[in-house]
Amino acid sequence: MRRLRLKTVIIPIVLICAIVGGVAYFTIVNKIKKENALQVIQINKQKADDKRAEDKRVADAKAIAEAKAIADAKAEEDARVKQEAKVKEEADLKAQEVEEQRVYIKMHEMINSKIVAEDGLKYGVQDITPADCDELLKIVKVNNYADKNTLTTYLNSWKKNDFSNGVAQHNYIWDKLGRGEGKAIGLAK
Repeated sequence: MRRLRLKTVIIPIVLICAIVGGVAYFTIVNKIKKENALQVIQINKQKADDKRAEDKRVADAKAIAEAKAIADAKAEEDARVKQEAKVKEEADLKAQEVEEQRVYIKMHEMINSKIVAEDGLKYGVQDITPADCDELLKIVKVNNYADKNTLTTYLNSWKKNDFSNGVAQHNYIWDKLGRGEGKAIGLAK
């Protein structure tokens, strides 16, 4: 009987210990699993944060490189445009010099129709018309000739058929063309 009593006391105690131990075991194991899962989540979150930071760094570096490339291309384009403008300006100045010579030549031929030359020769003669005066006035107006005002005054007086200063006007233009002999000495009748 004593054995029976011992069995009745020991078995429940063993069972209770087994149950308590099992519950404790599962509780501890679940706690460890949760902690491990939490660590995995934190590690994955840290990896994701690190990846985002790296991606941002790469994207920023790429954006900076692209901005620098754009700035360099713009600087090159600006330099090219500036050089082209300089070349064009130089060409325009040369063209303006040629155009100015043509204006002098045409005005000389026009005023030749109104003067008498000292040597009796005239190098080109052209009638003075308001249309020709207007054409030359447009050319003179858009260019920066040093004697722009003088040429404008001459052409405006010619449009009004005022040739009272024709001798001086001829000789001024003749000098601008770099000619020596053949100056005007009077107005033609």
